Amino acid sequence: MGPLCGAASAQQVSNHAVRIEVSKTGAQPEETIYSRVDDAWAPALSATASTVRVTTGDGMKVCALTQTREIEHGLLLQGDCGVGQYEQRVTFSAVDDVLDVTTRLMLGAKANVHAVEDRYDFLPERHASVDVLNGPLDFVWSQNIKSQVDDVVATNQFKSPVVMMQQGELFAAITPVLSDRLVEPLALDLDVTSDKHPWMSYGAITSTPHGHSYYRRAVDQQPRVVAQEIVYSYRITVSRQPVKLGYRRMVRDLWTQYGHPALLDSPDMQRNTIRPELVSFTAWSDEAWHAYADKVYSEWDCGGKRCGTLASNRNVLGDWTQRGSHPDAWFNAWFQTLRTAYGWYLEGKKTNDTAMMAKADSVLTLSLTAPQKEGAFDTIYLRESNKWYPDDGWAGYAEDYHAFCMSWQAYWMLRWAVDLEPQRKAEVMRFIEPYAKFLLKHQLASGVIPSWYDASFKPRADFRDFNGETGASALFLAYLGSITGDQQDIAAAERAMNFVTEQVIPRQRWFDFETYLSCARKPYDFFDKWTAQYPQNNLAEIQTVQAWLLLYQTTHKKLYLDRGTAGLDYLLLTQQVWNNPMFTPRLLGGFTTQNTDAEWSDARQGYAATLLYDYFRETGNFEYLERAVSAARSTFAVAPYENWAHNGHPDGPGAMTGFHWGTGSAMTSIEMLWPALGDAYIDLKAGKGVGFDECSLRAVVVGGETISFEIDSRNRQRMFSVHFANVDPARQYLVSWNGKSAKKVTGKDLLAHGLTVGPL
Repeated sequence: MGPLCGAASAQQVSNHAVRIEVSKTGAQPEETIYSRVDDAWAPALSATASTVRVTTGDGMKVCALTQTREIEHGLLLQGDCGVGQYEQRVTFSAVDDVLDVTTRLMLGAKANVHAVEDRYDFLPERHASVDVLNGPLDFVWSQNIKSQVDDVVATNQFKSPVVMMQQGELFAAITPVLSDRLVEPLALDLDVTSDKHPWMSYGAITSTPHGHSYYRRAVDQQPRVVAQEIVYSYRITVSRQPVKLGYRRMVRDLWTQYGHPALLDSPDMQRNTIRPELVSFTAWSDEAWHAYADKVYSEWDCGGKRCGTLASNRNVLGDWTQRGSHPDAWFNAWFQTLRTAYGWYLEGKKTNDTAMMAKADSVLTLSLTAPQKEGAFDTIYLRESNKWYPDDGWAGYAEDYHAFCMSWQAYWMLRWAVDLEPQRKAEVMRFIEPYAKFLLKHQLASGVIPSWYDASFKPRADFRDFNGETGASALFLAYLGSITGDQQDIAAAERAMNFVTEQVIPRQRWFDFETYLSCARKPYDFFDKWTAQYPQNNLAEIQTVQAWLLLYQTTHKKLYLDRGTAGLDYLLLTQQVWNNPMFTPRLLGGFTTQNTDAEWSDARQGYAATLLYDYFRETGNFEYLERAVSAARSTFAVAPYENWAHNGHPDGPGAMTGFHWGTGSAMTSIEMLWPALGDAYIDLKAGKGVGFDECSLRAVVVGGETISFEIDSRNRQRMFSVHFANVDPARQYLVSWNGKSAKKVTGKDLLAHGLTVGPL
């Protein structure tokens, strides 16, 4: 096409899914990206003059597109930014609805810029009517929302790096192309409401932190310049997707692009940053269950029984100038002592350590002594004063009963009775059945279960009529109903989950206590008016997604599995899919907490790991297994701290919050997963494998009765136990690894004992 001049002119290139068009019908060129919808081209993204914008001390300026020409598989766009010339290559990728874009700004002498970015308007019309169920767009997502108009999503916040918009079936997303070795000041940005069209952008945008964990555009920094050039790359996805569900496509793409390769390259990702000798699960087991657990364990006589705890040493009233120094027990949504004791018991059973099992059992005994009134019960115990409290005074209300914490505790009490100690089932049932009746009594007609109750059981107005914590109570009720067959409990769980589907999901209003009352504090009516997103937290979301799976397994209604996998994929947007080079630990697989905080690898990933494994087992989706492995391993890199880079900066550990939000909770997940996964795991039906403990698997090939694979580890002297799934016990298999001679093994032996390989 050459220079853009004269009257109406246009140039376009396309495949069967996407069309790129540059036209000039007026004073300025127009770049438009179309998506094929049915038999027509639907305009999805556009930019007037050019997509490229430069910010200097004089403000933001749109660069002028002066020339276009067709190149192999796409277009080359060139233009003038005043401070320099730019060229932008837009090419079709190997995936039909994905464009690869590289922008290069060649700076003039003495040019000083604060940002260079590519901005696209999202063209579908916004909804005229907006409320808590219907936003301006059907779907919008960014990793973090804004507290100020000039806030951006900085590289420090790139856990799952993408920004997305969807209206009807028309979906668009921008995904950065990143390096896990090169630190660059990059950022994503978006605005849904301020201009004629919603827009999203990406580029070399400098930023500076403010508040607890927000980043605003910087006015005194310069992007990374090499040989007078600023270069960045990204991918644009435009396609027809199921309404409000286009994000699921990006979850798959992010793992394919970043997560899977990073997992293969990180056989020792659980190596601790501070104590690098801690890498294998055997080493971590010794650290968790002996050095750490024995240090914080204490026991005493309680009415002729043996009570015990694994202390957290927290201040129940939230006064961190007076941190606790005496034994305590926290049976809560964050610090779940009984869940950690569950893992301790599993380790004792595996090693025939009856003393360890007895210590773990004493924690269950203590939990059953909690004062109970009308079914509600206290969840925090202080040994020194022999006093119980209903809730945490830091991120809750110490004098109020908290349904989220009680339900999570009751769920784990029931898990103990079913999985570990059936002889105590009657005792556990006597405790939790009155609590189930309490929930049924207080469930509202909408299906919501209020969060907090005062001493007279009047629900606190906060989180009474709406909350995202309802899913945790649904999980407990569904599990109880699945065991007892009580249809009342199952029906109540279904009503609760219908509330989540009808009220929470439409605009993803994942409100739980942590969203507002923890370190990222904000008023209950906080809302990002620029991106039209609500604050969202993923703690209760984890239990909610588990509840959908349990309801599916109990009722066999496929809609619950469909809702569960959609909910899980949304949750996975808070999982880290790469190792950000800004930070020392390998952070792949860890979870952040919410869209108004910025920490990396928070300890909740232990909860998410077993959830992901359960979904893999139900669906056969191998990505869920790889993500489960990554999540399970990720805490160890930053242990014993609860997270890393709590504010998104600097490169250092977050708070030390105790055994149950770090080493103990993570090791419990390993105890739950290792019997199935071993040190490495191969699924014959899928023809795929994954390394779990200190190893990676590659080149897995399954053909009839032959199995071959390559196993890699930094520790080449150790032995590895490889476990197998979907094996025919009646067949003989020829198994080879790392090019060694094949070994004949019966399917029965593979199922019973796996295969031990090594040294490498």
